[in-house]
Amino acid sequence: MDRRFRDVVEAVLGVDGNRITDEDSPRSIPQWDSVTHLQLLLALEAEFGVQFSPEEMAQLNSIGLVRQRLSTAT
Repeated sequence: MDRRFRDVVEAVLGVDGNRITDEDSPRSIPQWDSVTHLQLLLALEAEFGVQFSPEEMAQLNSIGLVRQRLSTAT
């Protein structure tokens, strides 16, 4: 899962997936705004075959939280 996760993050956020950490968030990745947040979560839904509720989408505001949620869904 890690490589696939990193590939999606790289593609959507335009960052080096090998350099992201669980602490990364919109505060540390300037291009991670509300639009790219939605794009990231939709891309992860498509890649991993999961679905996030609107409430979850609002709460998944760091790489660590997104990764944690995916690990419980797959």
